[in-house]
Amino acid sequence: MSVRVSTRVGLAVHLYASDGRWIAWYRPGLPYLWSTRDRWIGWFPWAGEPTPEPRDDVLDPADVYLGTVVGDRLLARVVRRPRSIPVRVPEPQRPVGPPDVVRGQAVAPPIGFVDIDVSRLFGD
Repeated sequence: MSVRVSTRVGLAVHLYASDGRWIAWYRPGLPYLWSTRDRWIGWFPWAGEPTPEPRDDVLDPADVYLGTVVGDRLLARVVRRPRSIPVRVPEPQRPVGPPDVVRGQAVAPPIGFVDIDVSRLFGD
């Protein structure tokens, strides 16, 4: 799954934890990642990169690594290389969230990934 800044803005893409819980969403073509409660939780700083790593990596609003989009999952890499952060995106306006979605199928995370701590998604 890729997120590219240069594409048109598309329909919301829903992201799940490994147990199938819906935890986040984004719109292709925009750099922002939102929680299911419409809280801005991250952005895609390397969306223009030609390869999935680091293109699908997400930083939180404080520019700290949050996770990586792996298919339809948002997971955290156990080990990742440090990268310089490109120019920061402006803080977004509050979105109109996507409709509620049903639970996804539970799938074990790939080797080298774990679920993101829920407090990073929903804590204020």
